[in-house]
Amino acid sequence: MQHGNTTAQVSGDVDAGELTLEESINGTNISATWMGQVVAGSCGKEIRGTWNNALPSPSAPSAPTIPFVLRKQLGWQ
Repeated sequence: MQHGNTTAQVSGDVDAGELTLEESINGTNISATWMGQVVAGSCGKEIRGTWNNALPSPSAPSAPTIPFVLRKQLGWQ
């Protein structure tokens, strides 16, 4: 996964319509989490939720959650 100039590794799954992803920018520690729900009626093609920064910094000591939407692109199985 690419965020601007930062590359991150992600790992997760979907269980009972709920997406959980853990993101790591150093390959060892969790730097953010993604929590979302499969949108009803989307046949699993859209997930909406929030991204949460797990590494607050001095400039953002309590980073806000950021909403996201993931959509399946054409051509993916």
